[in-house]
Amino acid sequence: MPASSQTLSSDFSGIPRPSPRWIEWVVEARSHRVILLVLGIWLLNGFDLAFTVLAHQQGVLHEENPLARHMLAYGPLSIILFKSGLVLIGSYPLLRFRTTRIGELGSLTILIAYVFLAIHWAQVVDLYAITINNAGDSFNFAAYADPGVN
Repeated sequence: MPASSQTLSSDFSGIPRPSPRWIEWVVEARSHRVILLVLGIWLLNGFDLAFTVLAHQQGVLHEENPLARHMLAYGPLSIILFKSGLVLIGSYPLLRFRTTRIGELGSLTILIAYVFLAIHWAQVVDLYAITINNAGDSFNFAAYADPGVN
């Protein structure tokens, strides 16, 4: 064996190599994170579903998805089954590949999208509350009109 290769291998002998147990722990931790992320997706999707049904029943929602709009016309049960089914079907690949980086990244990306959707719903509800609370107040345009114009 040449001296240079012997020196190189001895330089790395002090570095601890990951044991199979350490690797299993990292993989299991990723698996647990993905399961928690998917649970968060289910929770936020439930809130989205509840707000969608309530907003539609109150007449403040115009659903842009033509399939969901058609289902809302037949009552809330059809949209509940539709959205629940989609989330369950979409969760399968995330849970199937929960030990991979792409499974974790996909779960995190979807959860972030649902967080932004939840923020949007919060803003919509706040705007709706402001509109309802100020519905009795009317703006007096005559007070601000130009007195010279009839």
